[in-house]
Amino acid sequence: MITFKPHTREDVPLRVRCLNDYQTVLYVLDQPSDPTTEELQNKWFDTYEEKFQNGIKKFFTIFSNDESIGFMGLSNMNREIGNASIFILLCSDEYRRRGIGRLSMNYLIGYAFNDLGLRSLYLEVDKANLIAINLYNRLGFQEIGEDGRFILMTLSRPISLPVVSFMIPSLV
Repeated sequence: MITFKPHTREDVPLRVRCLNDYQTVLYVLDQPSDPTTEELQNKWFDTYEEKFQNGIKKFFTIFSNDESIGFMGLSNMNREIGNASIFILLCSDEYRRRGIGRLSMNYLIGYAFNDLGLRSLYLEVDKANLIAINLYNRLGFQEIGEDGRFILMTLSRPISLPVVSFMIPSLV
């Protein structure tokens, strides 16, 4: 069973494990071979807490049963404009290509659009990460440009038409 919970300081060891796994960060970090430490991730979390309080970031930890297997989130949230960047990171090959990424992204997209009222999401994906590109395309993201080795993509909130009811006079 896949579940999500808000990212907390208790998730720092997961961050260290994930960010030190070369295969996990191959397409994510500029320098995937640079290791991180618990001390560095605790400092990162201090900054995250401040940005979370200011409504700029909201991250979630992804669980398979009771095991934390990754994290995802929204960054650079701008409530006035109604947009944010979105990301997901599954921390082991064991959990990739099993539909967990799609399930997690659907949850996060729903949270962003329905709970936060955002109007658009954007992301960067490494041109070599074909699996992720295919996922984002299936979720409705559109390519809007390139930046070096990354493709820039965006997803707009679907526009729903208002429900219109017509009063039909009764024929008496």
